[in-house]
Parts: sequence; C-alpha cells; structure tokens
Amino acid sequence: MTSTTVPRSDTDFETVLADIQRHAAAGTLPLTAQILQLLGTAAEIEARLTAAEAVFPGITRLTDEKPAALAVYTVTRNGLSLGTYTTREAARAKGEACLNRCPLPEGVTTSWAPDNGDDHAPEDLMTFGPGRDDESITSIRITVQPVLVDYDPEVEG
Repeated sequence: MTSTTVPRSDTDFETVLADIQRHAAAGTLPLTAQILQLLGTAAEIEARLTAAEAVFPGITRLTDEKPAALAVYTVTRNGLSLGTYTTREAARAKGEACLNRCPLPEGVTTSWAPDNGDDHAPEDLMTFGPGRDDESITSIRITVQPVLVDYDPEVEG
C-alpha cells in the first residue's frame, strides 16, 4: 500500500486545509479518524466565523495593525431605549416599526436624516408630506456607539 502525501504549503493554514479538503474529496487522501476530525472541526470553525462576520462585518479579519471598525446602534424614542443592534438596518427597522404602530396620515412618507456625513452620526426618523413644506422630526433616534478593540490612553484621554 502506497501512502499519499498531501502537498504542504508553508504560506498559511487556509491553503493547507484547502489542499487536505481537495485531496479528501478526490479520494487521494486516506480518510483516517484524525483527518475526518480535522475536516469536521474546520467546517465548524468556518460556520462560526461566517456567523460572526454576519453580525460584525470585519471581525474575522482583525489584526494588531488594523483594528476593526465595529459599532452598535441604539434606537430611542423620547430618550428611552428601544433596543441596541449590531447593524444600522436592524435599528432602522425597529424605529420604523415603532412609528408605524400608530397609522400615519395618507401620503406621509418617512426617511432617516443623519446629523452630518460622519459614519457614526446620529440619525432622526423624519416624516414628510403630504404638503410640500410639511416635514417633522419624530421622537425616534438612532445613536451609533463605536466598539473599540483596545484602550488607547492617547486617543481616549
């Protein structure tokens, strides 16, 4: 019986794992208990990383040189918290659902208006119409809180 050697790459773990997966799929690698355990563990880790990336985009690519730009989004109404979310879209959906609990007059539309062009600027839910000059700010607001990876006394003071 001849032994098949998996080509090894010294570049990174992902390349080595991809080689093992390719050879296992092609049937050129004996599927020992250790190889099956490695492939199962790798699949579980990949699923967890995918789930983490869905919640916090960029979290799986953290490095010491480039910390992730993570944030949470808190929705408030009249200053009371309605919830904190990991995406702006989820926070907006919550705010809009709260506003829509009371029916809006016919022809009224809504839109989110940021305080400024900054990625972390708070946003207010606005109503428009049906008249040309008929606009108002609702009491629903999203505030953005950056989540820091490390404490930096020079930045934070």
